[in-house]
Amino acid sequence: MNVREESLSNKPDAAQAILQAAKDIINESGENALRVTEVAERAGVAVGLLYHYFKDRKALITAVREFQFLARISADSMTLDGIVVQAKGENVMRTIISDFSDPYHPERSGYRLDRIEALVAARHDPELKERLTTAQEELASNIVATIRKAKTAGLLDESIDEKALSFLLEVLPLGLVLTNVYGKYAPEQKDWEALLSRLLRSLTPSPVTPASEK
Repeated sequence: MNVREESLSNKPDAAQAILQAAKDIINESGENALRVTEVAERAGVAVGLLYHYFKDRKALITAVREFQFLARISADSMTLDGIVVQAKGENVMRTIISDFSDPYHPERSGYRLDRIEALVAARHDPELKERLTTAQEELASNIVATIRKAKTAGLLDESIDEKALSFLLEVLPLGLVLTNVYGKYAPEQKDWEALLSRLLRSLTPSPVTPASEK
């Protein structure tokens, strides 16, 4: 786990409670409705302790957005890396298709919307954009390293561009937020998984034909 993830995920319980309370208020009523006193009350901490972790209201909102952006994706990256290290090709495929890219998974839908909200908030907040960019670069670096391990293990075609695949693996699940508004044109889950499986299998090495069969 890198320093940035530790600073957000391994904060003391009080700081975690403050972040969660602030996130809940923003989700319920928007950023403009966030009041430090209400956050402290919901988190069950003194206002002075809140300011110990977050210097002001803006710093708290920025931390919430960064926390939203990093939520789950870091753990997913480590999960994929662990599977690849064990050279379990089918497990990698199953994890990407049935878990990370499940368009109808309610919990994951929430994580995706959180990331979108953080990105939208960064449009008008240069400091937040810089922090999200730094966080994303760290995440992408981890994913690229995992892709290189997959190539070494023979799970991926050597010709695949690592940055392009890293981008695809993040863009694909993020784009699934469209499921919320796709209505009657949303595909059946089995059909989506079949298509995704077909696409991903095109990234694996072509089987070698024995010389005797040529």
